[in-house]
Amino acid sequence: MRGRVRTVANVTVKGPILKRLPRKLDVFEGENAVLLVETREAGVEGRWSRDGEDLPATCQSSSGHMHALVLPGVTREDAGEVTFSLGNSRTTTLLRVKCIKHNPPGPPVLAEMFKGHRNTVLLTWKPPDPTPETPFIYRLERQEVGSEDWVQCFSIEKAGAVEVPGDCVPTEGDYRFRVCTVSEHGRSPHVVFHGSAHLVPTARLVAGLEEVQVYDGEDAVFSLDLSTVIQGTWFLNGEELKSNEPEGQVGPGPLRYRVEQHGLQHRLILQAVRHQDSGALIGFSCPGVQDSAALTIQESPVHILSPQDKVSLTFTTSDRVVLTCELSRVDFPASWYKDGQQVEESESLMVKMDGRKHRLILPEAQVQDSGEFECRTEGISAFFSVTVQDPPVHIVAPREHVFVHAITSECVMLTCEVDREDAPVHWFKDGQEVEESDFVLLESEGPHRRLVLPSAQPSVGGEFQCVAGDERAYFTVTITDVSSWIVYPSGKVYVAAVRLERVVLTCELCRPWAEVRWTKDGEEVVESPALLLQKEDTVRRLVLPAVQLEDSGEYLCEIDDESASFTVTVTESYQSQDSSNNNPELCILLKKPKTRRLWSRFPPWRRTAGAE
Repeated sequence: MRGRVRTVANVTVKGPILKRLPRKLDVFEGENAVLLVETREAGVEGRWSRDGEDLPATCQSSSGHMHALVLPGVTREDAGEVTFSLGNSRTTTLLRVKCIKHNPPGPPVLAEMFKGHRNTVLLTWKPPDPTPETPFIYRLERQEVGSEDWVQCFSIEKAGAVEVPGDCVPTEGDYRFRVCTVSEHGRSPHVVFHGSAHLVPTARLVAGLEEVQVYDGEDAVFSLDLSTVIQGTWFLNGEELKSNEPEGQVGPGPLRYRVEQHGLQHRLILQAVRHQDSGALIGFSCPGVQDSAALTIQESPVHILSPQDKVSLTFTTSDRVVLTCELSRVDFPASWYKDGQQVEESESLMVKMDGRKHRLILPEAQVQDSGEFECRTEGISAFFSVTVQDPPVHIVAPREHVFVHAITSECVMLTCEVDREDAPVHWFKDGQEVEESDFVLLESEGPHRRLVLPSAQPSVGGEFQCVAGDERAYFTVTITDVSSWIVYPSGKVYVAAVRLERVVLTCELCRPWAEVRWTKDGEEVVESPALLLQKEDTVRRLVLPAVQLEDSGEYLCEIDDESASFTVTVTESYQSQDSSNNNPELCILLKKPKTRRLWSRFPPWRRTAGAE
């Protein structure tokens, strides 16, 4: 069928196109298709297209009134609607390409296997009968006994004999073979060679050993790839390395190593090589392969492995602080600095080096050890920010809110007890921190912390806080202004006594801590066995145990701008009632206190007399 020409009979009609194309044209695949059109006028140019796209000019020709389209060796891609257009007139045909059915080639014949040679197998066969017209090849495949998979070995064009060596198989084993014929029309059935052959692959070096250069302290890795899976032996300076153990050591160092095999790849890993290992010769040996390479140790620029970023650490006093800086090189020197100054070793600060690691140790850190530390070497540094704090402080007392009421000029003392004698505290008043001055005293005694207002005024009242760590003690202080210090007596007191009697002048104050001054006839009295000064809570007394005539006079109990006045008259003996009434100066005149509460503080005999 190939090379045949299919020509179409044209239809004659009126118009610019005299002979038109048929409605359809069937052509076998591979034939030449020729389409002819005759026009009324000679020498006109028409347009050939397929499915709306212009066809190449190389396929077109015209002569006089005749126009031809030749499509040589059509394929299924040439099928479609072919149109010839001339002006507004056109003629169309449907070109259909029919496929020719081809049978696949036949299988080879007389397939035989010969195993006369060592580690090879000879396979022979004859071409199929009949021989295919189209070009074909033979495909040879292998299968390891016990496996279900067939793997292609060769593709050859000529029949005859082919020798399969052991190098063609990946691993040692028994193999079967089969062959088939393949052409463009398909593949023939497989023909299996009778029996099997034992083949052993021969190792070849695919990627050999290369010289390894590493820095001191790093791992050195030697590797090679073989053409097949096979065991091998590693050597270091001629000494065999045991491969039956996953890890081992060799040499006086000793140098630790690890042997690995993953399929076709063999690896020897020398761990943490040292400078003295430089120049070592590494060898590998297996049947058919011998290879070696050298080890070179380079001095590496040191760099910091950890920490990479600045480290911030917080400790409590007496904690053990350890700062660690790890370098890339073993036993490489480094220096420690604190706040820019190189540190000096002492009992409270130690510097140690262990291999790659450099440590600064503070056995019992103190608050003053806080600062910025730096481990410096070869122009690079690791930074540590260390903060040492006292242990948390706890307030022992008071546990509840304390309310303090005082009067003007009174001494106010706020006390807070903490659990540590060295614990710092801060005092605040109405949210502002208190600073010590003449009017505010801050005291510390053992675990006790005090805020003292020596002479309180109404303006210093407010909300006070004692802050220790995260805990607070609260105090509310109220200062009240008073109009009078002296509660009793509220008026002048007259006292009449007989010589050698006991006389007591009493003055009551509004506060127990208030100090008074006693005077007689304008001069301050001096305490003696004949004149006693007594203080009891809010009561102040001047006592004359055995009054004498010269003790007569004007006595004053003074405090600030106030005073209580007592007129004492001493006689040899009591006068008659009539004469006493005629002399009012010898009578005791008392004024009642202002409140019942103050009266109740004295026994009835003092309420009337005011003196003894």
